[in-house]
Amino acid sequence: MCNINQYVSWKQWWIILAMISTTISGYRQSPSHIVFIMVDDMGWNDVSFHGSDQILTPNIDSLAYQSAILQQYYSEAICTPARTALLTGKYPMRLGMHGLPLFNSEDRGIPLTERLLPSYLKELGYATHLVGKWHVGMSRPEYLPTSRGYDHHYGMRGGYVDYYTYNKVETWPNGRLMYGLDLYDDAIPQETEHRYIVDALTDKAVKIIHYHNSSQPLFLHVTHNGPHAGNAGGALQPPLYSPLKNDHIANSNRRLYSEIVTQIDRSVGKIVEALGDKGILEDTIIVFVSDNGAATVGELRNWGVNLPLRGKKYTPWEGAVRVPAFIWQASLRPKVWQGLMHISDWLPTLITAAGGRVPAGIDGVNQWESIMYDGVSKRKEVLITVEDSATNAWASYRAGDYKIIVGNVTGVSNGYYGAELMVNKWSPPDYFPALGNSDVTRVLGEIGRYLDFDVVRSMRKVATIRADESARDATPCLPTPTRGCLYNVKQDPTESRDLWSRANKIATLLTSRLRALWSSQLRRGAIRLQETADPANYRYVWTPWICCNETRDNPIGNDQKTIDNFDFSFNFNQERVVNRNTTLASVINCDRTTGLRNFLCILRSIF
Repeated sequence: MCNINQYVSWKQWWIILAMISTTISGYRQSPSHIVFIMVDDMGWNDVSFHGSDQILTPNIDSLAYQSAILQQYYSEAICTPARTALLTGKYPMRLGMHGLPLFNSEDRGIPLTERLLPSYLKELGYATHLVGKWHVGMSRPEYLPTSRGYDHHYGMRGGYVDYYTYNKVETWPNGRLMYGLDLYDDAIPQETEHRYIVDALTDKAVKIIHYHNSSQPLFLHVTHNGPHAGNAGGALQPPLYSPLKNDHIANSNRRLYSEIVTQIDRSVGKIVEALGDKGILEDTIIVFVSDNGAATVGELRNWGVNLPLRGKKYTPWEGAVRVPAFIWQASLRPKVWQGLMHISDWLPTLITAAGGRVPAGIDGVNQWESIMYDGVSKRKEVLITVEDSATNAWASYRAGDYKIIVGNVTGVSNGYYGAELMVNKWSPPDYFPALGNSDVTRVLGEIGRYLDFDVVRSMRKVATIRADESARDATPCLPTPTRGCLYNVKQDPTESRDLWSRANKIATLLTSRLRALWSSQLRRGAIRLQETADPANYRYVWTPWICCNETRDNPIGNDQKTIDNFDFSFNFNQERVVNRNTTLASVINCDRTTGLRNFLCILRSIF
């Protein structure tokens, strides 16, 4: 046997060790760029790498097939909680940020005591940019992105907006209507901008990449408004200038939805192309996720499809929380990773990838090494989602292969939705030519990363969930405050065979653990909408209306009494948005003023 010590002197060992140390140090000084793309309300069956050819997403798919597709990835059931978990690395219910998403006129946000992902990355030397939707607090300047770790924000401070006017309409339960512009470039309202919102956000992201100093690591967080509905009760808003590519789809609303998805797919292609043109693609980590499942039915429906998964957005079922997700890095071996992962895991995972230390006191788990080196997940359990309203008080929790849902879910959508939307008038376009001709395939080929279509077929087969409807319970389980539902979601991801009575010991064990987690809940408090938030007071622009650390109108606190019997006694008013033809009126145009008038104009727009 060869003994290396026979050939290497101690002086040579020191040289080797010094070289290794220098190499490691060099890597630490040059962390990867990070591009994190989040789309809004995209369903499991709305990307073609999950097996459906109805809506082709060739750019997204091409990237996915050279990534780790996260097959057992969970988000939260709705917008604000998902973004809270991502940014804090914590379960939203620990911060009072669970349940319904924020109103624009609500004085609430991620608690200012919380440190967010961009702040950690900024400390590691990153330039931090948010392009798109924020939706975790806008009532006060302290809640805004540039106060929470981002160097720059271009996009919406609240939730969804109209795709062309960027108008956000909010209707109170008493019928009061508020509406105004919600598109900003840092502190400046973008009232003269009327491009299609997907394109406006894409162009800004591409511009940031183009002008970025490559010697500094970049964190670019792109959060698309689409394919979320832009207005309640009205037609979806595809790009007007784009010729329809999906005429084979029978349902007209599904066809409109598909055009939005197609435009988002093009956006992904343009962002990857910009990274390639800049020469930093091989040094970049790219993440693609949806914030939650599609709103197939109900208010603000977008005609997305979560099939074969059960349920829709804002429910405890898999269709709300199992979403498209993958991570790309140049040296990563393509695979469908089966490890359990939650959206809160991104904070410690990306901090680790950037060379930082994972903070203590979070729920997220560092998955970087597990994903990169084909390891098992470090996460063994996940508190999937919690709702504590007066009408729907439920939670879902997974440990290993088993998932439990407890509480009262009779008022939500519990079925399998969208089969009629999947009907085609004729065959869709051929999948593999579209994949091979995509921008992402071309750009990755330029850096020597070529698609292997045998690998594509294999990965697509593994990433496709197939429902066994013959084994479905005659009467699907609906949880009550006294009896939950239990599923082996590894074997039965469609939640069609309830095991509550057949695996009572497992049900008891999971219920006990769920209640222990639930006991750390921080009460959200009643939603209180404020008239002083009305954009009519600020020239029809949504803007912070509370200044300088004033006392919160809506305090939150611990609420322990609800844990044992799921009796959530505090009330809130659900958001109801009406479809009205409204236009922005008297919106100030600061770009047309100069000097002192311009300065005063900007101040009035902000305050």
